[in-house]
Amino acid sequence: MKEQLPLSPEDIGKLRKQLIPMLIFPFAVVAMFAVFYKLAFRNMDDSFFQDGISEKIFMGFGVLFLSILGYMVWTSVIDIKRGFKYRVTGVVTDKRLNVQTSSSHASAGGRSGSSRTSSSTTRHYYLYINDEEFSVDYKHYTWVKVGSNVVLDRAPKSRLTLSLTVLSKEVEDPQASNDMRAENIKFLESQMQEERFSEKDFEALKKIFRAQTRKRLLFMLPFVVIVFGMITNGLLGFLIVLFPLFVVPLWQGVSAMRRWGEYIRNKDYAHKRGVTALVEDKLTVTGNRRRGVNKVITTKGTLPVSTVLYDQLSVGEKVIIFFPKYGKQPLSMMKLNKEEFYLFKGTK
Repeated sequence: MKEQLPLSPEDIGKLRKQLIPMLIFPFAVVAMFAVFYKLAFRNMDDSFFQDGISEKIFMGFGVLFLSILGYMVWTSVIDIKRGFKYRVTGVVTDKRLNVQTSSSHASAGGRSGSSRTSSSTTRHYYLYINDEEFSVDYKHYTWVKVGSNVVLDRAPKSRLTLSLTVLSKEVEDPQASNDMRAENIKFLESQMQEERFSEKDFEALKKIFRAQTRKRLLFMLPFVVIVFGMITNGLLGFLIVLFPLFVVPLWQGVSAMRRWGEYIRNKDYAHKRGVTALVEDKLTVTGNRRRGVNKVITTKGTLPVSTVLYDQLSVGEKVIIFFPKYGKQPLSMMKLNKEEFYLFKGTK
């Protein structure tokens, strides 16, 4: 449900408070650009400045930055002048975390043509209320869980979250709520009997071991190449100075051997142990450098799951997570209806 309401004095105060850093920030940016201008271009050729290229670049960045900032200030001012807000009431049906990573290349100056690369990561948080997406800040994102009934007050133009309230569920019978809480505690404390591996369990165990081994080998490869190149070129003296190069591949090699030992023992033991858990929340993680991942937050940790399992699970649901006898990598998750889902991608 969506309705239009007048802004309260508290809402107007929040919108005005948002304007303060926007008006101060440009002065800090101008100072930063001035320092960067002097440091980055002090060693550049005179022709670069004579052509006016640097001035045009900085003017372009300045206009772009001021345009974005001006638009943000304008949206807040418009919201205050209009004097109304939107109130959205409904159920949180999903959550999404969007991770955006960007890289920039900056010249180090001089005639060598050297440059350096830096990367920055920004996170955007979204709630889906009755399947409609709304951007929120980190505080509200972590506070609200999927399945909660909420009331969201939002500025229409700047899209600032003015308030977010979780509606408490009316409990007609307090005894029923206490019984449910006791039942959950009893379920979490229950001990599961070990079950014998099925063919799918062996398949999942093998794929997990191969994926972990491949990851360690790829991480070790650059260090091994450097060490091997120094040895073949007679640079043993440098290896003494750069002894940490030995530590990384050695540690990864020891870890790989330990995982191999665990794999052999789990394969020979051929049993898995079940751990009871409750689903506390769930979310989807997206980004420009990663594929979408569905994650379920349980009382036993956060687990990536398939889309099919993600859509079927509800907050508060009881599940059983299966682990091999040795190691902490989960194999599968089972619902109380005995339907089992393997967590490692590629295991059917």
